[in-house]
Amino acid sequence: MQQKNSNDRNAEFLNKLYENSEAGYESISYLTDKIEDVNLLKDLQKQQTEYGEIKEKISKELSALGAVPKGQSPMAQIGMWTGVQMNTLIDKSADKIAEMMIQGSIMGIIDMVRIIKGFPDVPQSLMKIAEELITLEENSMKHLRKYLEYDGN
Repeated sequence: MQQKNSNDRNAEFLNKLYENSEAGYESISYLTDKIEDVNLLKDLQKQQTEYGEIKEKISKELSALGAVPKGQSPMAQIGMWTGVQMNTLIDKSADKIAEMMIQGSIMGIIDMVRIIKGFPDVPQSLMKIAEELITLEENSMKHLRKYLEYDGN
């Protein structure tokens, strides 16, 4: 019985990681057709590929537990899509898009730290996936800073 409980807990942890990585992946999908800066587009496509690789790794771990990925809820997806549309309605500059992605990465890191703290009992191999996702977010923020512009105030 303990094994099943442990597997359920590991699957719950992995699904939270999956939701987080999916949010990053999808947010870039929603932005792709709005990006006018070729370099920013390339950088975000690379980041999206990395999110995809992490999602695939999580899917394999879930499959090994006999579970399937549970992505974001439809309401969360609609909320993210609406936010992207509203935030880029007037300003589609590289500065604005980088700012949105950096803010998303900050929220993702906060969420990931809370998830890690909420699941101290999961195996280290699964914790490494969470840490990999945090590293992706941190590297993304560092890389996107070059697109931010000083407004003079």
